[in-house]
Amino acid sequence: MTKKSKPAKKTAAKKATKKPAKAAAAKPAPAPKALKAPKVVSISAKELETIRQRLTDQRRDVIEAMKRNRAPEVTSDTGDEADQAQAAMDRDLQFELSDTERNTLDQIEGAIRKIDKGTYGACEQCRQPIETLRIKALPFARYCIRCQSGSERAVTATQA
Repeated sequence: MTKKSKPAKKTAAKKATKKPAKAAAAKPAPAPKALKAPKVVSISAKELETIRQRLTDQRRDVIEAMKRNRAPEVTSDTGDEADQAQAAMDRDLQFELSDTERNTLDQIEGAIRKIDKGTYGACEQCRQPIETLRIKALPFARYCIRCQSGSERAVTATQA
């Protein structure tokens, strides 16, 4: 007599299991980097004095322009409607000019303060030195060309 063989039982394949990794020593998170102090641009004392004098002259010129452009008081009895409309337009223009002049004056005074503090010539955004040609062209520049261009592109993109 022959023995009948039983069919083989199906068994599930064993899954590969990962062994738990040994706990590595936990490294503390790196400390957040503090803002770097602005780099002092290597501008000679003589050049700084020249720039300071130029800024002082520009400051004086802006103040004089603001005084000259101060709109005279307009009374309600100054001519017909066309004259009054022209006077209103002139006042609006004067306000716009005075805002621009005030902003320029603030930037000039900020640059003079930076010279006094020893931080003049460093970009306020990336802290890198502002290019010499830019400083010569615009002595109250607050940003290097790269950062200024980036902020202008961002403003343009939001306006579109």
